[in-house]
Amino acid sequence: MAFHFCSHAWEVRDMQDGMLIRLSPRDLDPDTVAVIVDELFELVQESGQTRLYLDLADIRQIASVVMGKLLALDARLREHGGQLILLDLNPFPYETLQAARLTEILDIRIKESAETLF
Repeated sequence: MAFHFCSHAWEVRDMQDGMLIRLSPRDLDPDTVAVIVDELFELVQESGQTRLYLDLADIRQIASVVMGKLLALDARLREHGGQLILLDLNPFPYETLQAARLTEILDIRIKESAETLF
């Protein structure tokens, strides 16, 4: 088993069909988000799971660079038979994703919180 050290201290929970990670505003800061795609992708690969659930309940805004990173992560997971699922978005980040038409591309479950998955 390989160990992966990442720069983020995420709350990670294994699920029957995937992995749930709760992100904080610090995780999606435009200055630090550059490595998030690689680190999240590696965590999913190492777990052997196919679905990555990101709990965004604590996120109040999403910068355009973060939207690009979420798209890149989704594409990378799909290339390897996986799926990115965004959970529990607050109204403003959801509206931002909607205005960018990303709600048509990404699997966003606005009313589903991480707690309902357990």
